[in-house]
Amino acid sequence: MRNSSPNGKDNPSLASKPTVTLHGVIHKRKLGSVNFTRCWAEYRDGFGDLTGEFWLGNEVVRKLTSEGTWNLHITMDEAGYAYPKKLRLKQFKIAGDNYTLHVNPLQPWERHYSAGKSFTDVSVGQPFSTYDRDNDADGNANCAAQLKGGWWFKTCTGGVGNVDLVPTNLNGEYSYPVNYTGQDYRGVRWAGALEFGGQILSCRLAIRMT
Repeated sequence: MRNSSPNGKDNPSLASKPTVTLHGVIHKRKLGSVNFTRCWAEYRDGFGDLTGEFWLGNEVVRKLTSEGTWNLHITMDEAGYAYPKKLRLKQFKIAGDNYTLHVNPLQPWERHYSAGKSFTDVSVGQPFSTYDRDNDADGNANCAAQLKGGWWFKTCTGGVGNVDLVPTNLNGEYSYPVNYTGQDYRGVRWAGALEFGGQILSCRLAIRMT
């Protein structure tokens, strides 16, 4: 399988992807060197550099998570904080032709409930969307085209202070200054708590078989 890198050339690092058997990273961003505003086919097949920033590919992850039980581990570094913020979500998988997200909702007694519930409450059950494949639930706009990147969008905006609808998007524009109080929801962002108010400097999604 061949994949196109941001400069339009074939990327040999993704030509032969390793098989993830028990655990593996499926997404990484850190310096903004890779453009994550990509089409449906690129998110399906994967792009980037496995030694740097990349999206492993929705089809690869769909096949992996179709068997067994997997947890999703989310790690994020935010400007102004010395330690990364981490979340673990259970029963993760993406399924179907539109790569619908499935993960167990966090319960009030679970660790990081306030930090992660906006993601699980909003994105669970949502198909994946890109600028050329609008699968979100917002009837007024194409969230992937408006917010950039590809993600399990539900709505493009949530209203000021409505963190339960404000979209999480770890594939947004890396260098875009995130506004957590207004109506502009572009940028790499995580909705809800985790003390986030500054830019997310790096983020990683990893899966582990339980």
